[in-house]
Amino acid sequence: MTMGEYQDKPTLRFYGLFQYIFDHFNHRLFEDQLKDLVITITRRPNVAGHYIFKNWFVLNGKQRPEEEDGTTGSDELALTPCMFTRFPLIEICQTIVHEMCHAWQYHYGKPSRAGYHNKQWAGKMMEVGLMPSHNGEVGGRKVGPKMADYPIEHSPFMDAFQELLTQEVFTGLYIEAHPALEELMNGGELPTTFDQIKDFVTNTPKPKPKKPSRAKYSCGCSNVWGKPGMDLTCNDCGKVFMEIN
Repeated sequence: MTMGEYQDKPTLRFYGLFQYIFDHFNHRLFEDQLKDLVITITRRPNVAGHYIFKNWFVLNGKQRPEEEDGTTGSDELALTPCMFTRFPLIEICQTIVHEMCHAWQYHYGKPSRAGYHNKQWAGKMMEVGLMPSHNGEVGGRKVGPKMADYPIEHSPFMDAFQELLTQEVFTGLYIEAHPALEELMNGGELPTTFDQIKDFVTNTPKPKPKKPSRAKYSCGCSNVWGKPGMDLTCNDCGKVFMEIN
């Protein structure tokens, strides 16, 4: 199999898009200072992404020569795929640049304790064009343990993001399966643009969870399983079995 054939694989197309976006922002916002890292997908709840310093190594320990800080290995930048249809495309890029600012600080600055966003990180965010805000709104705190952000108008970030839109690189974005989208696909009526897909997924009511078919009951001396709503009494202790949710 040739390299050209490998490049047509879904895995390479999926991750290749984010590598391209990383390289684009690295060149436009960080003057190519940031080292290549490992881009991963995470299922961590309630986060759009995360960064971990030197989280990956190859078996022989020689992925690249020692850097200025005397370390080897590659950092991790993780993205959460459920956000691809929950938020606009610009917020995917905001997440990537947010984590790239962490990478910059770990290699060229002085990071604070794990999970905290300090003034140096906030300063770099504003320099590249993202305003840190604890609630993602104007006037929010710029430092703290959990930080969101919003784009600064007419900033380097906005210029670089507009270049990506002009190049139409997001036409290669993979989106997770969604029951409503699958129904449309089978009928040949799938929305054709990202915004249409995002709006459709966001506005489609989620299916109600199925009621459990089994329930656990306890009397204090033993446990049994059965259908929900049963009336049971223990033959050993004489107590009524209570249904446990």
